[in-house]
Amino acid sequence: MWGGLRVRTLGERARPQQVVVLFHGWGAPGTDLVPLGQVLAEPGRLFVFPEGPLVSPGGGRAWWHIDMARLLAARDTGAERALRREAPAGLVEARAQVGALLAEVGRRTGVPASGLVIGGFSQGAMLATDAVLASPDAAGALVVLSGSIVAEEIWLDRLRPRAEGATAPAPVPVFMSHGKGDPVLPFSIADDLRGLLQAAHHEVTWVPFAGGHEIPSPVLAQLQSFLTRVLR
Repeated sequence: MWGGLRVRTLGERARPQQVVVLFHGWGAPGTDLVPLGQVLAEPGRLFVFPEGPLVSPGGGRAWWHIDMARLLAARDTGAERALRREAPAGLVEARAQVGALLAEVGRRTGVPASGLVIGGFSQGAMLATDAVLASPDAAGALVVLSGSIVAEEIWLDRLRPRAEGATAPAPVPVFMSHGKGDPVLPFSIADDLRGLLQAAHHEVTWVPFAGGHEIPSPVLAQLQSFLTRVLR
């Protein structure tokens, strides 16, 4: 238990130079992304895989509850852009849990925020994005795998000072991937998020691919390069 969340770790535990925290998607088991740590393993790199505190209807885990039927219906009717403006019930609590987790990661590993990468897949990618926008100094990089926009007005408020040139923490490097045929979270909204981040001067590595709601091998190859680059 780290920061009140059950976690699994993989990689360099003794003296890590880089810590990668990856949040799984809605309805997935807490072990869902652990195989990524095996594919992306490098000397000095520690992976932390937190498990969502909530139980989804199918028995998996979640960071906040999602009405999947409503989400898919909105996609079918073209109303998904309205959903992105909503702040999901439970997002505030999930954000606080991420903050507690990251604080404990720092205490346990001694790795500074500049050596910390946080990200996730699907709902986990949204959670990671929200956490970085809330506390830009908390991590050195962000990974968004098949993510989307939620709480849009809140996110825009956090991005706007950077876009307007006001004093703000330095932007973080961002890795984003999304399938052009994603049947769950629209590619177009992920592309909108990319545009918002770039307008706020975040350096975005954008990896669109011909596929669905997944993390294919070519994405992992480019993510490996990104993780190595941000450590340097």
